[in-house]
Amino acid sequence: MLFINTNTTNHHSCSYYFGLEEYLIKDYKGDDDIFLLWSVNPTVMIGRHQITTVEIDQKYVNENNIEIIRRNSGGGAVYTDHGCLQFSFITDKKYHEDIFGSHVNEIIAAINKLGLEAKFTGRNDILVNGRKFSGNAEYIHKDKMVIHGTILFDSNLDHLIGSLTPDKSKLTKHAISSVKSRVVNIGSMIDMDIDKFYNYLVNEIKSIEIPLEELDHKKIETYTQKFLTKEWNYGKNPKFEYHNKLKFPSGNVTVDVDIKNNKVKNIRITGDYFSLKKIQEFENAFIGIEFTRKSFLEVTKSSKVREYIYKLKTREFLELFFGEVEKKRSKKPDFLKINLADLNKKTKEIRTLLNQNHLHTVCQEASCPNQLECFSNKTATFMILGTRCTRNCRFCDVEHGKPMAPDKNEPDNLVKAVKVMGLKHIVITSVTRDDLLDYGSKHFVDVITKLKQEVPNTTIEVLIPDFMGDFDAIKRVVKAKPDVINHNLETIRRLYKGFRDNADLDRSLKVLKTVKELDPKILTKTGIMVGIGETKEEVYSLMKELRDIDCNIMTIGQYLQPSKEHVEVVDYISLEDYELYKAKGKELGFRYIAAGPMVRSSYQAYKQFKGE
Repeated sequence: MLFINTNTTNHHSCSYYFGLEEYLIKDYKGDDDIFLLWSVNPTVMIGRHQITTVEIDQKYVNENNIEIIRRNSGGGAVYTDHGCLQFSFITDKKYHEDIFGSHVNEIIAAINKLGLEAKFTGRNDILVNGRKFSGNAEYIHKDKMVIHGTILFDSNLDHLIGSLTPDKSKLTKHAISSVKSRVVNIGSMIDMDIDKFYNYLVNEIKSIEIPLEELDHKKIETYTQKFLTKEWNYGKNPKFEYHNKLKFPSGNVTVDVDIKNNKVKNIRITGDYFSLKKIQEFENAFIGIEFTRKSFLEVTKSSKVREYIYKLKTREFLELFFGEVEKKRSKKPDFLKINLADLNKKTKEIRTLLNQNHLHTVCQEASCPNQLECFSNKTATFMILGTRCTRNCRFCDVEHGKPMAPDKNEPDNLVKAVKVMGLKHIVITSVTRDDLLDYGSKHFVDVITKLKQEVPNTTIEVLIPDFMGDFDAIKRVVKAKPDVINHNLETIRRLYKGFRDNADLDRSLKVLKTVKELDPKILTKTGIMVGIGETKEEVYSLMKELRDIDCNIMTIGQYLQPSKEHVEVVDYISLEDYELYKAKGKELGFRYIAAGPMVRSSYQAYKQFKGE
């Protein structure tokens, strides 16, 4: 980690440090994380999505010469002064799904070494003895993010209370006069002044100091100017016809909508929430559409609410505009109900074998209702390259996060399991590994090669990710000559963007097409889920696209929502409709098409391979 010592500058305005942060995240070249520690004149820092005039007492800040500066990050308004320290980390955004990650924990660990018991709590606060002394926020630019926070050390708490307008929704259980009892200056709890505390933190956060001279001060000054303009700090406040504000676990969210002829003319979404993407992009997606729940829901299918308003659920977002509704969902048909307890009992022996060899099957991970049937037919689907995926699709229950390194013993362990289980057909799939240079393709090859050597009579099917469309990765797997190469499309074209994370339908189609072009003898296969709002015509259209690239096998099955956090089931598809899909598949010339409520990509994979 690098440390930029700003203590030697004469800059005391928050605008300079926000400009410095923006320069470092946008223009500074280098892969190392960067640490800043700074202090400024009395200032109220307004959250990126807040309405300034609502958050501050303008008369008080004028009388006490308190600056008002809006920051790039979300969250609530914060008061700071020379009795307060600000810290900033400029870091890689990858895998920071908890937003604040390990860097804030470094601050907490350093403070706790002084004998305090600081804890991170709620969305973004650090407390000691139940009292807040630090609030934190973040913002992202491309592949980097700024994480910054405050530390109340010897701050003027009268100014803190006087400059901010209390949010009534946050004070329902506390009188305004009790604010002082809920915040604390930690300088009163440790035996050092703020200068010594500054030096202590710098020493504790292990870093290499780089001189200020290495930075481009002209660019920093350019960024600084933005934070000095009234337009940036106060913005425009147009009139709106519809207004609502609700408090959620993810923060306070206020919506204002200008409606003309029942269509959205303008929309503003403000609050103290955090955002992983620019809220303006989200707002623009609603301009011109009808002001109805159905139209708003359609927008949220292609734009993930939780990325623009961190952790806010689609249901909660719609509630802001249209109120709560009682869900009237189709009743799950009896043919979709299974006894998982009985299933687990009957597959206990196989599960023990898999655990002993540190192997993972999709059959187990997804609690597949067909696993007993598949195991009985000497077929199983194994998941390689770990259990953590680098993507976060809205339908998938596989764990998302930073994956472990590939297990070199996995090919040998797989061979052992295949022999003990006596498998005649094996399906190998994986989590998506965008973190690897070869996207995991070499590990696929290692597994295929080992299986061909040790169990030559077992047919091999691989269910691969899209490898980001990398030709060399696809070619590598094709050259290993598995019997079937499967790549699931998951859904129809219209729903693709909002359903799959960092995926592209045309790229996926090209994966299947490339396989056929490289080796026409290899069977290609794909699968989709239905019941998420697609029409039969859209499914038929996709089926035709697949036959145009000579895809041989297709599976169609009912989508079942893994949890409330995932995409909701729109409809349960009738048995009659599955028969229509089968008939259409035969008409189009698929070698084999499996369609039914319990059908999954690897269901009866051996029969599909044989074309039975």
